[in-house]
Amino acid sequence: MTAPDATPETFLRVLEFQRRSIELCAEEVHEIEEGWVVRTPALPEVWSLNHLRLVTEVTPDRTIELCQAHLGGTGFHHVIVEHEAAALRLGQALPRAGWEVDVELHSVLAHDPDRDTDTSLVVEPEEEEALGLVRRWLAEDETLHLDREGLRQVVESDRLTWRARQARRLGVREPDGRLVGLTLVFSDGPVAQVETVYVIPEARGRGYARALVTRAAGLARGEHELTFIVADDNDWPKELYARLGFDPVGRTWLLHHPLNRGKGGQ
Repeated sequence: MTAPDATPETFLRVLEFQRRSIELCAEEVHEIEEGWVVRTPALPEVWSLNHLRLVTEVTPDRTIELCQAHLGGTGFHHVIVEHEAAALRLGQALPRAGWEVDVELHSVLAHDPDRDTDTSLVVEPEEEEALGLVRRWLAEDETLHLDREGLRQVVESDRLTWRARQARRLGVREPDGRLVGLTLVFSDGPVAQVETVYVIPEARGRGYARALVTRAAGLARGEHELTFIVADDNDWPKELYARLGFDPVGRTWLLHHPLNRGKGGQ
């Protein structure tokens, strides 16, 4: 395969794909000097559709000012930072004011996997069944602090994104027919994203995640110029993705302040 170079230009294509995914689903996206403001009043609990996106150097005080000006009525503040120097400064200062910081690692499919993997168990479930598995995943994640309405909104936002990005759903079933694992392939033509890699806790350790990502990467490799995946930079899945052919190309920082409520969902 022809591997994309891990260059700033490649990372920019990844970021542009993600921005476009948001534009396709959000109700309001407008540019400001420091980046963009994204708002979706119909789904206020979904942080990916209600956030400030920073692409330049911004001070902590200015970041808070921008959040108050553009996100003040949402009950939370969420900021995505693409500018590394600004992110490092904000990541040091804002936690002292109650903010939480997550770092996402973006990797591109650049080489073949470390070994062959049997993907014969991978199936293509229907939308509602796949969303049911996502609903379980979100409900079990205590860090999201989702109530019933918040859960409904996040699942609905996933439905919107899946349809906007022509998602191809891939799953794994147990012998009893139960769907226990899921991943997705988003596409805009030349670029693809492997997204939502999840296996239920009681079915882990059986190689299902490897099979799902291997199958997704195989499909994307044959049809797209560039394929990427995003992982928590502080968690183990990034190591699996590296073994399956993905090389790091860049990072973004997610800053959350829950104000008077839970911090909401993706």
